[in-house]
Amino acid sequence: MKKGRIITLSGMSGVGKSYLIKQLLSRTECFEKLKAVTTRKIRDDEINGVDKYFISMQDFVEKDNNGEMCVVNEVFGNMYGYYKKDIEKVYSGINLITELYYSEVPKFKDTYTDTISVYIVPSDIAVAIENLNERDIDSWELEKRISDIKNELAFFSELNTNCFDYILVNDYNIYSVKEFNDFISKTLNIIINKDLQDNDFLYYIPSDIKKEVDEFVTKAKKSIVYTSFDGDDMHYLNDICNDVINREEIPLNPEAALGYYVSTVTLGGTKQKVMADCLTLEMLSDKLYVYRNDDVDISEGIIAEMILWNIIKNQGFSFIHDVRRLENPKDDILSGSELSQWISSQDSVLNQELFHNLLNSYMKQNHESVYIIANFKNFKHIDWARAYCYDNDLCPISPQNILPFSLYKNDENNYLESRLNLLDRVNQVFLFIDRFNEKEEIKNLDKFSLAELYYLKEYCPNKMFTIIGWDQANVPKYDKGKKWSLTSKEDIKVRRLVK
Repeated sequence: MKKGRIITLSGMSGVGKSYLIKQLLSRTECFEKLKAVTTRKIRDDEINGVDKYFISMQDFVEKDNNGEMCVVNEVFGNMYGYYKKDIEKVYSGINLITELYYSEVPKFKDTYTDTISVYIVPSDIAVAIENLNERDIDSWELEKRISDIKNELAFFSELNTNCFDYILVNDYNIYSVKEFNDFISKTLNIIINKDLQDNDFLYYIPSDIKKEVDEFVTKAKKSIVYTSFDGDDMHYLNDICNDVINREEIPLNPEAALGYYVSTVTLGGTKQKVMADCLTLEMLSDKLYVYRNDDVDISEGIIAEMILWNIIKNQGFSFIHDVRRLENPKDDILSGSELSQWISSQDSVLNQELFHNLLNSYMKQNHESVYIIANFKNFKHIDWARAYCYDNDLCPISPQNILPFSLYKNDENNYLESRLNLLDRVNQVFLFIDRFNEKEEIKNLDKFSLAELYYLKEYCPNKMFTIIGWDQANVPKYDKGKKWSLTSKEDIKVRRLVK
């Protein structure tokens, strides 16, 4: 059985450790709170057995002598420790999270070597002291805790933070909660967005949208067509997409999907990486259409796509003539054997170089795609979303780019069904939203995005979606550290910054 992990939170009194733990536990079932055993007095807002175990000094000593306790230490005149049976849950695959006095962290990590230690720093020490003053504690304990702040800061400085895996500055707002949850999520590769993975978000989806999705699953799926074309013919992109739509199929065009500029720049100007994503799109498709200009040689990129199609798909394809006059296209359909013959008739040196420089390495690696769900109104941010996918070694499938809405505006049902067909093919799903305003963001999603969430929940139980904040994608508007707004109204009502 896979061993669990222990997360410890340390920091001066009043810094917000228990609050961060409560917020984390409310958003995921991947953790259990490791409750300390203590001899200190229970506070008015605490529950014995829920926040901590509160026992007498006599009971504590007796349990410690009987070997029931571990990590025993004294803090502010009170004894603290853990029941061994609780901490040993980690060996059964359970992740634990707890508060730990700062000076105990090095010793604790020596014993439990997989521990992830987080140190919480207040953005304003005065706020931490104010939080202490509001607690139900004796005046002598309050004085001890305040005087200990200097000792803790000195300890923290002398260690140079080496015994802590992450330092979080607590601004006492939702941004700090999100930063902490994001760190845990990324470190342990778990999803901390329980609110939106539960069925409660289905409440926001109108019944007519659910009905459209329910009807979609009963229909035969449309073919997805990879539309290979020369980049010099990019100005015919809409014509190419429209040609496929008129054939009652779904166009998957590399330029529309990937964005020539954003993919090239984000991937470091490496053509092999850019082409690898084109090939991934091709492998998601059912058919290959090569749109050509009859008086221009076929480019090396198209030839590479044709070779891979022949190797992996082992089926025929279509030349579509002429990309400049698609109002009356001419199809030249080649079988699998004819495709093999056509490839053999090309320059053998060029074919060998394409295989050696691109195709051989591509076929040896795993290539995953990710579907991007984003509100229509946030289409302006879509290149940030695509760049985020590239940075995480994922091929982006952005339906709003791939399926131009202007070509479907008179047939929205066809548009939705085409999006759901694409959604079926991907490995992962990212939902890009303002993650600091989750419920309202979900409620105000466009009908197509809501339909996709409903489809995932009802018909794709093994395909979870992951929430990505626009701030995580580096959209300046959602970065609280950037001065993006021109007015305070924008900061308060749109960016929702804490004033």
